[in-house]
Amino acid sequence: MNRPARRDLLRVAGAAAVLGVGAACARIPTDSPIARRELTGQSQPGAPYVRALPPPSDATAQEVVSGFVQAGVGPEDDYAVARSYLTPEASPDWDPSSLITIYSGSEELKVEDLGDDRFAMVLQVVALVDGRGVRSLLAGPVTREIEVAVEQIDDQWRLSEVPDGIFLSEAAFETLYGPARLYFLDSRQRHLVPDHRWFPLRRGAEAVLEALVGGPATFLEGAVTNQVPPASDIADAATTTGVDGTAKFAVPPAIANLPHEQRILALSQLEASLRSLRTLSGVRLVQDGQDVVLEEQDRPERTLPGHRPIAAGPTGVISLSEPGAAGPPEQLVPGFTDLEVSAPVIAQDGVLAAALDPEESSVLITAADGSRDVREAATGGAFVAPRVDDAGFVWTSIRSSPGALLALSGQGSDLDAKVDAPWLVGREILALDIAADATRMIVLSSDAGGARVDLCAVVRDGEGVPTSLTEPVPVRTFLTDVTQAVWYDEIALIVLGTEPSTDERRAQIVDYVNGRESLPALVSGTDRIAGSVVAEAVWAGTADGELLRSDGESWTPVDVEGRDPSFY
Repeated sequence: MNRPARRDLLRVAGAAAVLGVGAACARIPTDSPIARRELTGQSQPGAPYVRALPPPSDATAQEVVSGFVQAGVGPEDDYAVARSYLTPEASPDWDPSSLITIYSGSEELKVEDLGDDRFAMVLQVVALVDGRGVRSLLAGPVTREIEVAVEQIDDQWRLSEVPDGIFLSEAAFETLYGPARLYFLDSRQRHLVPDHRWFPLRRGAEAVLEALVGGPATFLEGAVTNQVPPASDIADAATTTGVDGTAKFAVPPAIANLPHEQRILALSQLEASLRSLRTLSGVRLVQDGQDVVLEEQDRPERTLPGHRPIAAGPTGVISLSEPGAAGPPEQLVPGFTDLEVSAPVIAQDGVLAAALDPEESSVLITAADGSRDVREAATGGAFVAPRVDDAGFVWTSIRSSPGALLALSGQGSDLDAKVDAPWLVGREILALDIAADATRMIVLSSDAGGARVDLCAVVRDGEGVPTSLTEPVPVRTFLTDVTQAVWYDEIALIVLGTEPSTDERRAQIVDYVNGRESLPALVSGTDRIAGSVVAEAVWAGTADGELLRSDGESWTPVDVEGRDPSFY
């Protein structure tokens, strides 16, 4: 068999590259043979079957390379079809479960001949999913060249060197995989903390339970607890699915035999994690033939952002709940009523409140119910907008980071904490926000390389006092000159920055399930953004005191003088 010409290119149509490779074709036609049916038995409802095709006997070396990429859609028998593209020596060493490389379906997949029986697969990569199901979105399609080697076995080309993992187009990935949220517990065991993953639809509940036993993502380690014991009978527990999509899960002995309090926590984790699967219409926990009902007062809660909008008024903190009211807005924090403040924030329970002075050089803390005097908790620096958690701490930082954040106690200065974050040394802190679960935190910082949004978690001691931040994972956004990032939903953020193609100020929702969605262009001078999926609203503020509200379609000016909107 003649070797392909050097630098010859095979282009595989991106849209057709989703699901299969035709026999001995150099280009994948849009009508490639595809078999798709519902799986039976223990498979998840809605999980499709997509047939991977083995290499034709007369396939060229390039067709074998591209065919191997396409065969990633077939996990049956430990990716037997994909392994048929490999040499007998390479097949047992290849680990398909270690990584999923997701490439753009709008760009053609190229296979480039490098000579000496080596090829480069040229992909426009948009995301990566590691072996635990953690997806990392890239800032945009990034060209990746993956080098492989081929050799002839009985006059047929086979791959002798390939990287671990599989390759899926965006459409194939969305067809074969679905999102789920594993729920762990915050350090005080009051909240369920989501850990977002992606799992094969064909495995459904089994994959979720297996991952829950395996523990949290790296960035949550040390910040959350797991009451689900590392027992094999949990992932293997009997699960049956009714015709209505409701899954009945038999509580395994490893959990049923736990002490009462730990058992309730573990069952809460199981139930919430299983309910996050979109393919299930409901979840029933069953023990000894009886439904297990978890009482609301006993279980830890899932948390969402607040829904009540506020802003800094000419003085004090004003409510934006009734922006069209005839009278002046309601003042919400008695201790701030006669003070000019900026960046106000109130805890969701309506007690702890904080703000900066107009020069942003002092952090002020008080009680929204008037039960405490105003405390100047920190002074003498340029501080970022404070945020509060329900453990009673106000979070802030001076902008020139010394590798730590400040957690200022609402109870008094003797409980104030300096929270170590060595990865912030030498960076300028622009903004931060802590999730309603008091565990996950986003930090916006910058250096000479530009702005960066990081997701990390708060490690606390047995009393709930913060001690450190975990090593972060990056949050990707298409925007440039990012100046703010805040929580919008349990797993979604709003980021304020600049649209690079138009230089317009834009806000973008960054969602770990649905990707990114840009909101309408903002007016010039917008310097603050706040949103809440619970309130179904986004507010923006400008440097000259104009407030605007959006339902996602447009921005409407509000006839209220104020700035620095937020929710509680």
